[in-house]
Amino acid sequence: MSSAHDVRRGFTLVELLVVISIIGILMSLLLPAVQAARESGRRAQCLNNLKQIGLAAQHHLEKHNRYPTGGWGPRWIGYADGGTAAKQPGGWVYNILPFLELDNLHDATLGLTGTAQHEAQTKQATTTLSFMNCPSRRGASVFPVLAAGSGGDEHTNYNVYCPDPPRTTALQVVMTTGAHGDYAANSGVRYDSISDDLGAPLGCYIDPASAGYQQGSEYPSFLSVGRSGTAFNPNHRWTGVIFQRSLINQAAVSHDGTGHTYMFGEKFVDRRHYDDGLYPGDQGNMYQGMGSDNYRSTYVAWKSPSAKQPASPTDPTHPAMLNDCIDPNDLSSTSTWNYQCLFGSAHSGIVHFAFCVGSTKSISVSIDPLTHRYLGERNDSQVLDDALIGN
Repeated sequence: MSSAHDVRRGFTLVELLVVISIIGILMSLLLPAVQAARESGRRAQCLNNLKQIGLAAQHHLEKHNRYPTGGWGPRWIGYADGGTAAKQPGGWVYNILPFLELDNLHDATLGLTGTAQHEAQTKQATTTLSFMNCPSRRGASVFPVLAAGSGGDEHTNYNVYCPDPPRTTALQVVMTTGAHGDYAANSGVRYDSISDDLGAPLGCYIDPASAGYQQGSEYPSFLSVGRSGTAFNPNHRWTGVIFQRSLINQAAVSHDGTGHTYMFGEKFVDRRHYDDGLYPGDQGNMYQGMGSDNYRSTYVAWKSPSAKQPASPTDPTHPAMLNDCIDPNDLSSTSTWNYQCLFGSAHSGIVHFAFCVGSTKSISVSIDPLTHRYLGERNDSQVLDDALIGN
């Protein structure tokens, strides 16, 4: 005979639903913590990337007694026979390759001419480097460059000038894809020497498609012209560390202090265009010379050309640089080139920077705009409080 005590009782439907609900609540509580932990790891990796880049630039400084030069212009890429100074058309990424144990990539075009050289240049421009991409934004991959018809230059696609010895001209190599980086050199602020007495910075003005930044007036289209030092605008003076044909040594930064001067930082890119090459400050490849892809400014808008006070951060017509343009959203209200070559990140509330002293810091997006500008200028003689900068 069976006893009543032998009856086995299972879960009721209500009890099962309660258990599932509790598990769901626990998962909802744990998920943000997991996501936060992952983002913390990505931030650490991004900061480490900048540390690695900054150390390479320090090694370049030790060997050549100057920081990496900025190259000729946005349509020039690295040239192994061009040296390391003002006659090197390639940009800062190209110039630090030997100090990242990437000599083979740097020297890929050495002694080559014609088709062989162009093939090597194309391979170089499409070679990704994992430490050049912020993991919070995108992985190391090849992306489209300057879509056909979108540029104001005479080209309908992204043509890169490649020095071709023994010719004195530079043949053009059409590139539709390129390796993009997420870090930019600090060019500081551009001044016009003609109106410099006004004390009014003129922003970035490094749009390769701009009518005021065309080949022959801002950067050369011929190798011999570039080597002679002509075809560059003599009226422009940059106050940062790395810019067009720059030859800045440590002494030039020591007045403000290497610990108070940016060298590299994360570059702003509209998040809608991370992968399509349509954002104006992310349309080329990371090895090219000075342009809006690999260089950023600490420009702060002024109320008028003769004003000595920066624009208010709440001024809708002249938004302060870091405060109003750091959010990776629509930039339609600030779509001029003064605002598209800004520092910025995919992280919430901070932007990572490498300083000339070799340190890295996370700078708050709420930093005072004028303090941010001074951190970009190597010789502004401003006394800055470390408490206002970050850690």
